[in-house]
Amino acid sequence: MNRNIFFGTIIFLLLATGGWFYYTVAVAGASISGLEVELAGINSRFDELAGVTESYDEFMLRFSEKIEHFDTLKTVVPNNQDYGSVLEQIRQISERHKLQILSFDPSLNDTYPAMYAEMKIPKNHVECYPLQIKFYGDFLTIGAFLDDLLEMRHLVNIANIKLETEMEYGGMLTCELNLYTYIFIEGA
Repeated sequence: MNRNIFFGTIIFLLLATGGWFYYTVAVAGASISGLEVELAGINSRFDELAGVTESYDEFMLRFSEKIEHFDTLKTVVPNNQDYGSVLEQIRQISERHKLQILSFDPSLNDTYPAMYAEMKIPKNHVECYPLQIKFYGDFLTIGAFLDDLLEMRHLVNIANIKLETEMEYGGMLTCELNLYTYIFIEGA
């Protein structure tokens, strides 16, 4: 009888050890590996957030520079009332270089009304308006005219240039030029 109790105890201990081992390896091991994957994801997200937090100062510096640039741009870009002076400057430059203007077509309508209706536009913003010019001139005068336009880069950007030789006008060039002009809009 002592022998049966001894072997029964040994078998019970072996089964208990086997059960504990099965639970630790199979059941709890799967749960632990799932927790390790979740912990790795949390650590990854924490590293991302730490990177964002570290770049906050850089972001604020860039944001401050943009605000400063915009405030500087406000003093350079004309408002609605002064926009005519930009067009007049372009006309005077063409006269100074003795270019014969065939067409001068500013597009003063709102270029993206549907988009503006959907967007929240800040009260103060800069709008872009296209201007198409077509004129005659020789190579040097057209080059000098374009050089003068480049000096007005805060007011005018050159978008497209098309040059064609007109043999019937003594080798003159026809130039079609698309410009982008800008107006500062100050909200009420």
